[in-house]
Amino acid sequence: MDRDSSPELGSPSLRPKYNKQTGRPIRSGAGQKKSLSGYVDSAVIEDDEPMDSLSEDEEGNPTQSRRTRKRKRTPSPSPPPLDPIIYDEPPDQLSDDESVGMFHHHPSTAPITLQFNVPLGFHGPLLVKLDRSLLVAPHSAAYNMEPRSTRRKLDTATPECQASSPEERRVGFTNLPPELRNKVYRLLFVQDGEFHFGKPDNFCRSAALLRTCKLVHGEACSVLYGENKFVFDRNRHVRGPFWEPVQKEIGYKDVRQFLKMIGPENLAYLRDIKLILEDATPASTPYLHSHEERRYLNDDHLIDCLRVLRLAKLRKLFLNFLGRRMLVRTDVKFLGYLEQIKADEVETDKFIRWYSPSKIHPDVFKNLQKSMTREPKLYIME
Repeated sequence: MDRDSSPELGSPSLRPKYNKQTGRPIRSGAGQKKSLSGYVDSAVIEDDEPMDSLSEDEEGNPTQSRRTRKRKRTPSPSPPPLDPIIYDEPPDQLSDDESVGMFHHHPSTAPITLQFNVPLGFHGPLLVKLDRSLLVAPHSAAYNMEPRSTRRKLDTATPECQASSPEERRVGFTNLPPELRNKVYRLLFVQDGEFHFGKPDNFCRSAALLRTCKLVHGEACSVLYGENKFVFDRNRHVRGPFWEPVQKEIGYKDVRQFLKMIGPENLAYLRDIKLILEDATPASTPYLHSHEERRYLNDDHLIDCLRVLRLAKLRKLFLNFLGRRMLVRTDVKFLGYLEQIKADEVETDKFIRWYSPSKIHPDVFKNLQKSMTREPKLYIME
């Protein structure tokens, strides 16, 4: 028996082999595992580049040579862009298939269209009387919307009782002629002088009548805003919330809030406006650092007021230019907003006070007046 191959001393085939480069032991079964039929390991797929030849150290270690042939990973394609988010998307229209059914209304005749060409400046109700026979088809009857209990009482009642019913004898404010209602509106809302916005006492009036019904609200608003002269001036009082240490000047903030609060319908009723353009004082604006910042040209609230007044249909606009220096042609930003307001008459005072002339260049006001005057005129002057 050979002593080298004896089980006591160990067989040479069972002795561990070591890598000459790393010094680590090499498993005897490394690289001898056979893959299943039809299976291809992605780790041993050869790339397009040629594989390097094995060195002497790598010939005995097939596992290390296999690691060098690992396939490169290709980057994933970028996802497609998402559609934009629409927050206020309108509802879709009905298709031809959806509009066909027993619960969808299909008028057999064309609708009746009424067009009223009301002239501008018209105040008062517009009464239109239509014949029921023109609105109801001959083969169909009108549907009575009254309750059944009321219909039984009216059907069984005699003509004398119907004529003397309390509902027909009741007379209210809306039953008066339009001329009398307009007189009531003028006594309540029309002032002899001017509605000066700098004096809050002018607006201490009750608006309970405007809340009675829609008819009274529309008629009274046309008288309130159309037959009064409003004066918009700078308010030099200071105001602010309690958490701010410095209170700021009101300026034209209340004027801006008033013009936006009345809405576009009442804004179209405005006829006569007097706009006083004046700079802020250092006493009311200590938080501003220069006189240029206190000029009305740089007041954002006044600029917003001019934007709103572009929608008004004014008959007469009176402008007063005050301040520390003249309004010249180079002030193009303010003049651009001002010339977009249109009126039949645009005027100004050459001497607002006996010691203070108007702070605008005569040539500038002449060109401004020409661009702001509406041609042809919208109202007929008496």
